[in-house]
Amino acid sequence: MNRYITAEAEEDIKAYLATWETGKFGKKLSWAIVAKAFGYSRQALSGNANIKGAFDKAKTALREANTQVDNFKELEKENQRLKNELDRLNKENYAYQQKYLRWQINAQQRGISVAMLNKPIDPSMKEENRRRSEEV
Repeated sequence: MNRYITAEAEEDIKAYLATWETGKFGKKLSWAIVAKAFGYSRQALSGNANIKGAFDKAKTALREANTQVDNFKELEKENQRLKNELDRLNKENYAYQQKYLRWQINAQQRGISVAMLNKPIDPSMKEENRRRSEEV
């Protein structure tokens, strides 16, 4: 591990922490992750005031906001739910198509024409009474 953090390394680490702040890598930011990424000890990193400030800012931002990883998981769940719903509706549509086909064949075998099947249903007595009372 390097003993001293150079100005260039400090800027790189702060940029890395700013990327973490966006939630791009998830919510589990720790000194160990930063130390592993840059080869400095946790003590050296946390001893640098600028790096510690950037780390604390990133941790606060991660606690308060949804991360891209969380959003991705939510979108993945929603996508799966929609796929399941689409599958269910496709099966239901196929069942209705089969039922319609059966009805069509049965009606044809009994001599019922398409015109007879499409004939409007006569209004019920309730509907007639309601219509008459509205006219008055």
